[in-house]
Amino acid sequence: MLKEQFNINVLSNDAIFCTRLATECNKFGFLLSFFDKKDVLNQDGILYGNFLSVAIIDLDSNNLDIIKHIRKSSKLPVFGVCTKFSKSLQSRAKKVGYDLIFTKSLLINSIKRIVIHIANETENE
Repeated sequence: MLKEQFNINVLSNDAIFCTRLATECNKFGFLLSFFDKKDVLNQDGILYGNFLSVAIIDLDSNNLDIIKHIRKSSKLPVFGVCTKFSKSLQSRAKKVGYDLIFTKSLLINSIKRIVIHIANETENE
């Protein structure tokens, strides 16, 4: 189980997704931070912290290439989310550097298991 706090950094303008994710994160005590493209482009260090963290990027908003800027300053796992899964989007996202791609509903319904998996992987490194 989690021995330390976990922070989820989100880039999304989908209010319903963000609200549902916030509700789930609150249930399990996960920290949730929202950021904008300009935060990444300005390299404000918004994705850093003293906690285990992951970045979630909403691919429905044409954010596919933001990963290049994130990778310049961070080694966080970066997940892409979309409303409807497609093989072509998954392929493009994997090519540019996303670690995993989820539908928004799958991520929300599985957030606890995903976080525990990341924490366990980090422990084993």
